[in-house]
Amino acid sequence: MKHYSVFILLFFIFLIGCEEKPESTVESGVSLELAKSRKEIISDINYQLLFLIPQSKKQPVEGKVKIHFRLTSNEEDLIIDFNANLENVKTVILNSKKKKYRFENGHIIIPGENLNEGENHIEIEFIAGDNALNRNENFLFTLFVPDRASTVFPCFDQPDLKATYDLKLNIPGSWIAVSNGAVLEVDNKTNSKIYKFKKSPLISTYHFAFAVGEFKKLTRTKNGRTINMYHRETNKEKIKLSTEDIFNLHFSAIDWMENYTGIPYPFNKLDFVSIPSFPFAGMEHVDAIFYRESKLFLSESATLEDKLSRATMINHETSHMWFGDLVTMKWFDDVWLKEIFSSFLPTKMVEPIFPEINQKLNFINTHFPRAYLIDRTVGSNPIKQKLDNLKYAGTLYGKIIYDKAPIVLAKLEQLISKDSLQEGLKEYLNRYEYGNADWSDLIRILDKKTDINLSDWSKTWIEQAGMPHVSCKYSLSDDKISSFSILQDDIYKKNRLWEQNIEVIHSKDGKVTRYPVFLDANEQIVKELEQADKPDYILLNGGGFGYGYFELDSFSRNFLLNNVCEINDAEIRAITYITLYEDLLNYKITPLDFITSISCSLEKESEKQNIPLLLNNLRKTWWYFLDTKARSDLSFNIENLLFTLIERKNDNEIKALIYKTLSSIFVSKASTEKFYDIWKNQKQLYGLKLSETDYTNLAYELIVRDHKDHQFIELEQLARIKSVDKKKRMEFVLPAVSVDERTRDQFFDSLKYYENRQNETWVRTALYYLNHPLRAKQSIKYLKPSLEMLGEIQRTGDIFFPKNWLVYTVGRYNSTEAAGIVTEFLEENPDYNENLKAKILQFSDLLFRAEEFEGN
Repeated sequence: MKHYSVFILLFFIFLIGCEEKPESTVESGVSLELAKSRKEIISDINYQLLFLIPQSKKQPVEGKVKIHFRLTSNEEDLIIDFNANLENVKTVILNSKKKKYRFENGHIIIPGENLNEGENHIEIEFIAGDNALNRNENFLFTLFVPDRASTVFPCFDQPDLKATYDLKLNIPGSWIAVSNGAVLEVDNKTNSKIYKFKKSPLISTYHFAFAVGEFKKLTRTKNGRTINMYHRETNKEKIKLSTEDIFNLHFSAIDWMENYTGIPYPFNKLDFVSIPSFPFAGMEHVDAIFYRESKLFLSESATLEDKLSRATMINHETSHMWFGDLVTMKWFDDVWLKEIFSSFLPTKMVEPIFPEINQKLNFINTHFPRAYLIDRTVGSNPIKQKLDNLKYAGTLYGKIIYDKAPIVLAKLEQLISKDSLQEGLKEYLNRYEYGNADWSDLIRILDKKTDINLSDWSKTWIEQAGMPHVSCKYSLSDDKISSFSILQDDIYKKNRLWEQNIEVIHSKDGKVTRYPVFLDANEQIVKELEQADKPDYILLNGGGFGYGYFELDSFSRNFLLNNVCEINDAEIRAITYITLYEDLLNYKITPLDFITSISCSLEKESEKQNIPLLLNNLRKTWWYFLDTKARSDLSFNIENLLFTLIERKNDNEIKALIYKTLSSIFVSKASTEKFYDIWKNQKQLYGLKLSETDYTNLAYELIVRDHKDHQFIELEQLARIKSVDKKKRMEFVLPAVSVDERTRDQFFDSLKYYENRQNETWVRTALYYLNHPLRAKQSIKYLKPSLEMLGEIQRTGDIFFPKNWLVYTVGRYNSTEAAGIVTEFLEENPDYNENLKAKILQFSDLLFRAEEFEGN
């Protein structure tokens, strides 16, 4: 009987045309070695794709693909990526004949002997994997970055094997569809319709995309260019307030990029899709950008920061049509190469849109604190990272790419001039258009435009992690500076040196004098400061564009801590806020003194752009570096200050900024009841009109504080929400906010199953409350299991999910016990994936610093 069963199994394998080997010959994912070998022999790729998408999420999505390609050699087996189960492969037909194949570690392997040198085509029927299909009840959208196309359909899933796509979608009759190609025709059936799209441009697999479902379509035309928007927003006020701004921002972004690059919009059309709970702010699919709905449609209470963020996001994604889409990196180790330009250029693009904004100040306040958040940690990574397999490409993303990289590009522009950088980028785009390039290709072009050795510069700023520690020492004689030196130190004691331009500020009695200095040594004497008056303060990074930890000397620190709110220059105040916060994190300032300084600054700060920076520093210090007693002792003063500021400010945008902070940090009973009254009666707060989202978030905040009417709050807020999508979101989050600990335990246990983590923005919100500092004593039991799940989160989640998972688990704690759990986990897993280990160290950095404060 045993032999008969084996025979049946072998016969079944023969029938499906698949032979299996006892040992795997190809690793899972797409290795760098595999990618290089395929690039050498495969070209002229076209995918003819059909997906049959049912109405019900419970039914599988079936598909057919016909891959046309040229092969220069058939000496090796052909490896096609399909990261699904063997059962998902239904048939494989090679050059119109059924041939044997192997299925190993997410790959369909075709014996080389069956392939032609020259033209080939492979037809595969399959059941699509669901992971990257993001299926919802009334809509579906794909998200294939960086290597997830192969989880849905068989393909060559690497960025330098660009292809064209001929797509057909069979969808429910009430749905509509959008993809990279324009709609060619729609064939309406009884209960379904078939969309046929024009051939797409030449694109990478991670740029291929489609969305289907119950969307509304809006169209605008300007100067002969037509743009379509697909959305599910139901709030009429938001639609009215936002629609024209959204379209105009896209039109202006295209115009700006065409002028800057000298290259007309490089593709055939531009559609964009607004998606509820889209995992990213945006994704630059060629001709079909996807956005998160809440980032596009703003309410009446939206702040200047919200509007600027939306404009920056649209400029970012639109600029990707040139940087990333027209020219794509060869391998994902250069993913930063597309992001650096799409993070740097939008700071220029928003200037004409927001003339009232100080763009230098915006750049400083936006990028430097975010970059330091990672670069100050022991888990910091260089801008350009190593990548041996695409399955780990998602771990490369983060604030170093999005925030340090644009700072470094600004330094490069300063070194070689704006014109030289622009001309170099034009040459780069023209030379590699519709193809692939890497950092060395760009450096070779820019090297010809300067006498500076950019390869050496790149090794310092692009290829190594971390930042310098810059300090000063000076002596006084007769109330004059007799000697002044700037010291540069490597935080990690690797004897590295960061060459850069800085601007030192000397201030005395309100008079500011600036001294440009080029840092190129471990110790530099600045003779220009000799015989200057004894200063009230010295600010080493007075220009704001120096990068590193610029430690204040003790006299300057004490003066600025007590007097920064009196400084007239808004840029100097911002630089000082950043510098003082770094001193706090390096234990030069106590949290209580820092809070006192922030309080004074919040009362007197006149520059709207600086207020988010102050409020962010307040929130972090409040939850990380103060214990329960300190928060309780300070709550009366801090909460009253913020309520008073909301009442006094005439600018509703400033009111909204302060409200968002106050509603997230209040701990007193008086404030709790005041907010309950506002929520229950849907009141305005001193003239500030709250949105539905504001009331929903306030409901969460009241419940997490164990308000006695928590059950009423849950039911009433759910009843108020009219949008189906938003109601489902709240229903998902509520168990994580629940007053009942067992309910919260059950919710956390549910996250161990992939199907309960698919909507990652919902999970992020739920984790924020599940691990709230006010419930830290009960929720700390989730910390070790959360760390143990990280590998699975990385394998199944989108690129930002591992980071967000850590931010809202590890990143919510500040106790010695929590620090011990993280340390123990790392010690128990010495061979843990290096990139994931680095992420843990990055997002537990404030936890360990908080432990240090606790110990002191």
